[in-house]
Amino acid sequence: KWAEEMGLSEDPQMKKLLSMALLYPTMEELLLTAETGSEGDHMRCGGKRIPADAVHLMTLHASKGLEFPVVLICGVEKEKLPLETKKGETDLSEERRLFYVGMTRAKEQLILTGSGEASSFLGELPETYLIRERAETERKREPDGQLSLFD
Repeated sequence: KWAEEMGLSEDPQMKKLLSMALLYPTMEELLLTAETGSEGDHMRCGGKRIPADAVHLMTLHASKGLEFPVVLICGVEKEKLPLETKKGETDLSEERRLFYVGMTRAKEQLILTGSGEASSFLGELPETYLIRERAETERKREPDGQLSLFD
């Protein structure tokens, strides 16, 4: 409404701001991200209308300042979290901070998944708060080698 009153509704930068604002539940969260975030942190939806209950896919870096009812963090396993590369030393404190940021985005439920050896960070979490589950390892295959969707 303000953009219309100011004659800015057709301004490309205002359109970009309005598009980004659709993904933030409150003005405070939008302004905090605009003030403290980097370019990669700013969510954009390319002018599309995205419903409030849409799934958001983002990096741990981009999740800061946001909250969601359910958060799913994939790849909580050795060499991925903390990220270990051949480029050099891993900053464990920064990786731990990022993991903490991701976990604390969950308002109601946090789901951590991994398929390899578990991340050392999981060992730092109190067992009383964890429910460990293991997925079925053997899946039925069709004669052509394709995994079956039905058992």
